[in-house]
Amino acid sequence: MQPQDETSNIIIHIQEECKIVIDFTQLRREHYNVLSKKEKDEAVQMLGPNPLFDDFKRVSQAIGTTIKNLKRWQRCGTERKKGCGRKKLNPYAEKQLIEWVIQRVHQIRRKISRQELKCKALELFKNQNFCASKGYLDKFVKSYQLKQRMNDILKSIGKLKIKNFSKKQQQGDIKIEEELQEITVKKEEDDIKIENLNLESSKSCSAFQTQ
Repeated sequence: MQPQDETSNIIIHIQEECKIVIDFTQLRREHYNVLSKKEKDEAVQMLGPNPLFDDFKRVSQAIGTTIKNLKRWQRCGTERKKGCGRKKLNPYAEKQLIEWVIQRVHQIRRKISRQELKCKALELFKNQNFCASKGYLDKFVKSYQLKQRMNDILKSIGKLKIKNFSKKQQQGDIKIEEELQEITVKKEEDDIKIENLNLESSKSCSAFQTQ
């Protein structure tokens, strides 16, 4: 065997191994379950007082979680500890920012722009490492439902343009309907192509057998 052939075989082998790892990772992500406290308690009870490795394996497969989680629940309990999760950068400044948004919308009788929100956030946080990035603002707006809050305020003072809002919603519905129609048409075309290929294949087989 030539050195070039050996190198090619090694590369193919590595690619196959990488594909297996990627597929396994995706499979784990697809089957990841978020369990309630009740389900976690039941899982710990299923393990029994002195569980062996086979017990952990059996229960993990039954409820769809990892052995590591089961061991942690048995050792530390299933109650979620306070302070878990990512902490807010500055809760007091965020509270001030929310209050400012509500007050400002009442004053100017329109929605706050992202640039206005960013400038006020920088003013309130007073942190040279804080840049009020687009990612932070997106998360902030979503967490506190700012769009809905501003719409509710403008609606209460008679400044929400219902007609424009309804028109945009109708346009969105029409777009979704058109996309669904395109998908349906494409599927029908694909089915016809597959059917034609099957017919051609059947004809070829018949012709071969007659010969």
